[in-house]
Amino acid sequence: MRFKTAAERIVAEEMAELESRGEPLRATANRRTLVLSYSVLIVAALLILGPLFLTLITTFRPSSDYATSPSIWPQEWTLDNYVAVFADVPMARMILNGLFIATMATVGSLTASLLGAFAIAKLRFPGRGTLFAVTVFTLLIPAAITLIPLYTIIRSLGLIDTPWALILPAWTGSAFAVFFLRQFILGVPHEMYEAAVLDGCSTWRIIFRVYLPLVRGPIAILAILSFLGSWNDLLGPLMYLNSPEQMTPSVGLTYFQGQYVTNLPATLAGAVVIVIPTTIVFLIFNRQIKDGLLISGIK
Repeated sequence: MRFKTAAERIVAEEMAELESRGEPLRATANRRTLVLSYSVLIVAALLILGPLFLTLITTFRPSSDYATSPSIWPQEWTLDNYVAVFADVPMARMILNGLFIATMATVGSLTASLLGAFAIAKLRFPGRGTLFAVTVFTLLIPAAITLIPLYTIIRSLGLIDTPWALILPAWTGSAFAVFFLRQFILGVPHEMYEAAVLDGCSTWRIIFRVYLPLVRGPIAILAILSFLGSWNDLLGPLMYLNSPEQMTPSVGLTYFQGQYVTNLPATLAGAVVIVIPTTIVFLIFNRQIKDGLLISGIK
């Protein structure tokens, strides 16, 4: 066999050597492993997407059909459940309330957490270690313990039945977010902080112009978690809000639950509607998570 280049000859010799060592058997084993892996992934996808598909199908069924027919497939297709979501309940107003509360709470929580994480990670002051230990210890305190003191504070401020009753507590920051961001900030070379100080940058400028772009991946992750936590919160609105005009979408779903009968197709239709904003938020921050985590890995 004639070879055009020396590279082709070398490749051919290496392939022949691999075949003599039994590499085809190894390639067959790799193909079997790949097929098994894809099979497991397909089964897992069916287990995850199956309930979502059934939920979506149920939203197009009349409540009478759902209660009487044992079939999974609707006997009659209808959009009455989606109409009821916005006609029987002020869902549009609730969605706007939820977006405002979740957005404001997320921005305030991340800002306070970033400031706290930077102070603990980079600034030198007495009691820094103790402060960090206390911050982490608060993660062990059940949220139910703080309900009555927090309600007393909110009522004394006159914020009952206002969205600020749900926003202001989030502006104190999150202990988990402080811990999470601190670990990423410590991974950034300290020389960057020293260089910024030598250039005459203020502390605020160092935080928001130097470190914020480097930790935007963790910030995106925390933004999604914080937004979802505020958007799906049910106990907070029930405690602090009274009028339907101030309620959030999670409370609106409870309007379809009666004492004896629950309109499940309408409830599922409402769930599909309120999932759309959270899906959009995830798609927006998905690219930021990938790019930010890549940048935060700089050594």
